[in-house]
Amino acid sequence: AHLPHLQSDARSHVPLSSLTRTMAAFAVSAPVCAHVAGVVSSRRAGTAKSAGFSGVKVTSKDAVRLASKRSVAMAYAHGTVKLPEGMAAPAKLGPDVFNSTYYPKGEDTDCSRKPWIVVDAADLRLGRLSTLLATYLRGGNVATYSPSMNMGTYVVVINAEQVVVSGKKFEDKLYKRHTQGRPGAMKEESFRALQARIPERIIEKAVRGMLPKNRMGRELFTQLKVYSGSEHPHAAQNPTDVTTEVKERCYSSSMKR
Repeated sequence: AHLPHLQSDARSHVPLSSLTRTMAAFAVSAPVCAHVAGVVSSRRAGTAKSAGFSGVKVTSKDAVRLASKRSVAMAYAHGTVKLPEGMAAPAKLGPDVFNSTYYPKGEDTDCSRKPWIVVDAADLRLGRLSTLLATYLRGGNVATYSPSMNMGTYVVVINAEQVVVSGKKFEDKLYKRHTQGRPGAMKEESFRALQARIPERIIEKAVRGMLPKNRMGRELFTQLKVYSGSEHPHAAQNPTDVTTEVKERCYSSSMKR
């Protein structure tokens, strides 16, 4: 085409060929046009479909994914998808029949429906016992476990004063506490001293360190009930005794029972 305003003369130091190439590059650049206009057009089976986006940068992967979703929806509508035997055709843009992954609902985490279990901590190792208690609290022992939902049970621990540790931890393991705003107020206490004073706190601190450090972890910790002695005030909940199962999982084949 004849462009008189682009003629190169003595007053212009830019050659005609470079200006033509620059304008041609901007004229045929598809990604630039798609980004400015905000519209992606995809042709499939001879039919033009367009999807509008408001200021979102569109890539070729987005266009392919959009086209695939629409083609699946059309296949459902026209009945061209072969469904498994005994399964009816889904409604248009209805639930995904091929995704059978279970996800808990609100009624599945209802505290009034949760079972109660009781564990006798006498002569059990503190660390191995705490890992199992944390598993029961989170619900990791059930098939419906989901890390983002409270699927656990209520756990009652009795005889907390009889829990044991290995090696020299009776004297070497220290528990520290302090009061904020008071310099020099930190206090140290050995495992044996804390066990004689508040035995429940030993199991509570061990289990709490194994729970998530968020709101769900604080909720799960309220489901742990630790008591010294063989009595507990939760007989009305009819807790199931799982001490035998816990002992089998606490001890390995090389440990003395």
